[in-house]
Amino acid sequence: MKVIKQPHQKKYMKTNMKIQKLFFGKDNCLKINLTDNKECFFEFGKSIEKKENENKEEKQKWFWKTIKFSDIELGEIIDILEKNEGSKSFFHNFKGEKTQIWIKKNQEYFNIKIKEVNKGLSRGEQIVFRELLKKIILEISTKK
Repeated sequence: MKVIKQPHQKKYMKTNMKIQKLFFGKDNCLKINLTDNKECFFEFGKSIEKKENENKEEKQKWFWKTIKFSDIELGEIIDILEKNEGSKSFFHNFKGEKTQIWIKKNQEYFNIKIKEVNKGLSRGEQIVFRELLKKIILEISTKK
């Protein structure tokens, strides 16, 4: 899998991860990262190209969009996850780059979306996602 990195990804990718979880779909992925520096990043990935090599193996190229989240923003996501239905959108500003995030939940499905990529989570994935976010908030909030 070849990853297309964006310039602002490089800094945090050099640190060790305390938590890293991937939620893969057919052509998309949501990666949750908590660094040793207690910074939380979501990476939204989208498969942009598939090629077969000479051994008939499929290789994928991915576009990745990284967004840093605060504990308050994670709390907003948990609020929607714990309701049967609801939606919320907010803007995130990181180093001058503004990104709108849309979150929507109904009784069966949860969806988180940015302009370029969205990722839906099944009921089981929602439970894992919610518990990870709670753990990340506790980690961010505790002193080193």
